[in-house]
Amino acid sequence: MLNQVQALVRLHELEFGIDDNARLQPERTQMEIERCRSELPRSLLARYEQLKMRYSVGAVVEVENDICSGCRISLPKSLADRLKRGMVFCDHCGRILYHPDLVYNLQH
Repeated sequence: MLNQVQALVRLHELEFGIDDNARLQPERTQMEIERCRSELPRSLLARYEQLKMRYSVGAVVEVENDICSGCRISLPKSLADRLKRGMVFCDHCGRILYHPDLVYNLQH
């Protein structure tokens, strides 16, 4: 079972073909998309869908050195601190932000 951050990032990777294996296995990919969606609250999925329409592949972005990689604005300290515990929304552009250590280091 994935945590919410992992499930959302994985969903985003699958839906936008960021994962090369996803393009090669469409049936398996669709099953994994449904699994990820089932692990997320409806309110978060609704917000994600809105952001996808606005930003496409840039709806969910990682934070690099406390900077939103979508709008390139530095995060306030309070937001950067909350990011260490999960995902947050950028105060400037509204994108869903995550720290890569919360996603990729936990999967391995």
